Amino acid sequence: MPAPRILILGANGGLGRALHQQFAANFETTAWGRADLDFEQPDTIGAKLVSQQFDVLLNAAGMTSPDVCEVQPERALLANVVAPQILAECCHTRGARMIHFSTDYVFSGEARDLWFEADETAPVNIYGRTKLAGEKAVLKASPGALVARVSWLFGPHKPSHPDNIIQRALQTDDLSAVVDKISVPTSNADIGGWIEQLIVRHPTTCGVLHLCNSGVASWHSWAEAALTIAAGLEMPVKTTTVQPIGLASLTQLKAPRPLMTVMSNAKLQSVLGGEIRNWYDALEEYLVQKYQPQ
Repeated sequence: MPAPRILILGANGGLGRALHQQFAANFETTAWGRADLDFEQPDTIGAKLVSQQFDVLLNAAGMTSPDVCEVQPERALLANVVAPQILAECCHTRGARMIHFSTDYVFSGEARDLWFEADETAPVNIYGRTKLAGEKAVLKASPGALVARVSWLFGPHKPSHPDNIIQRALQTDDLSAVVDKISVPTSNADIGGWIEQLIVRHPTTCGVLHLCNSGVASWHSWAEAALTIAAGLEMPVKTTTVQPIGLASLTQLKAPRPLMTVMSNAKLQSVLGGEIRNWYDALEEYLVQKYQPQ
């Protein structure tokens, strides 16, 4: 059978760019950013999709800033619920597969153990509520769709927490990071590899699936890990020690955040038939590639 044709939405984001890099070499791949398909103009989505040939749609687009969602809920509703539902309806009508990316923020954060796909959802902010509503809308419109929940993304295409902390540490040793917010840092590159396997080898996998690396971290431990790796690469960071602070001290945040959203990837491991590497190993590989180019 010919390789499926891939349409990627959210092509200018870190995840979207990683997906494009994963598929462009061996698949007929089209990547659209907001200029190509604007989720805040839902009336234009159907006609735009009709004009494009694809077998799999990867939706990495949406409004992902919790604080922006909190102060602009109408826009968040369009981007995270209305538009994904229209995409799912279009995919279902034409027999295409939709893979829709969601978030660990659908959980309350009150648990002190792993979150599984079937666990009760109870988001604490508008971002999480709209993403959860988007999940439900997608699966209702296209029961064969796959909702991929991800967490704490990092990779080469867009600066994230480890990049930012390293850049700060090159200038100062006065660093701090939140110690009581816990989840799983996840490599965009690893997600790209998992998605390719899910498309090629597991074309009927549907429903909700957690796509995250293994292990657990806080913003604090993630930051110190990045600095330790950077120091090992002989980067002139001024410290590898970060002051721990509480999330409550970040009074500038407009949206509440869930504290503990470590997702289990046991289902992903079962589907793919292999172990998922630890986030630290993925982070080390990324930083070595970034700061020690061959």
